[in-house]
Amino acid sequence: PNSRDNPRTAAPASREHAMMAAPPVKVDPEVFVPPPARPGCDCQVCNPPGYTGQPDAPNSRDRLSSFQAYKLVKLEPDGTRRPLSSTEIKEFEKSHASQCEWNSSRGGQKQWQKQCLAIIKKLRSQRKQAWAFNEPVDPVALNIPDYPDIIKHPMDLATLEGLLASGTIETPDQFVAEMRTIFRNSYVYNRPGSGDLVYESAEKLSLSFEKELLKM
Repeated sequence: PNSRDNPRTAAPASREHAMMAAPPVKVDPEVFVPPPARPGCDCQVCNPPGYTGQPDAPNSRDRLSSFQAYKLVKLEPDGTRRPLSSTEIKEFEKSHASQCEWNSSRGGQKQWQKQCLAIIKKLRSQRKQAWAFNEPVDPVALNIPDYPDIIKHPMDLATLEGLLASGTIETPDQFVAEMRTIFRNSYVYNRPGSGDLVYESAEKLSLSFEKELLKM
């Protein structure tokens, strides 16, 4: 590969290569699912040129994870529903401790966090595709100085795993958005058909992720 700044200077083999223009936009809902647009950001990662969305797809960028918030209510004999009182909630927490994942005093990981970490582990096991996304991109070591100018929201599997483990990611939807950012970053920066096949690896790993997401 050649350096964008100096076409005659050979750059070392890198995980991600500079491109002259963004690759064609994909609209296959099983592969190309961009992350939600970040408010006030007009970069190509958040706003893919020509992307109109797939609102009816089960894994649309607007639907993210399948997890839904819920409320505990009590069903009265007459069929009416009312919120649980604080006393009733405490009683429920004692009698159904394994279901009360909101109780921070229990410690440990929540069920959705375990599922998300399991997805990361499964993606990492696909070594032929995951090698390019396991660690943060180092623009200096890879001789790609324009990377920070093009990719405004860098993300990788190791960083995402750490954010999950530390509790920085607080919802499944945040996890899905960051995972999709990993692949969208690759689509924006890399060219299809390059020697290291990073673009194609992103397509395959993204497809694996979307399939695993539908199982959650």
